[in-house]
Amino acid sequence: MNWDELRGMRDTALLNMDKYQLVIPYAALTQTQKDELAAYRTALLTLPQDHDTPAEAWDNFPTKPSWMA
Repeated sequence: MNWDELRGMRDTALLNMDKYQLVIPYAALTQTQKDELAAYRTALLTLPQDHDTPAEAWDNFPTKPSWMA
């Protein structure tokens, strides 16, 4: 795996979670869910800079909140 592949996987995960940040669905989330969503998004965004190799980043790929489909 290289950085481009990892970023592609991360970008897909970001797209999948972005639907939860639309105005209507976001308003329906509890504060805990909003906090979990924010933490997950931050972890995805910082994934490449937080690890030295793509393999290390993959091993530490963030787990989405359990309530996300």
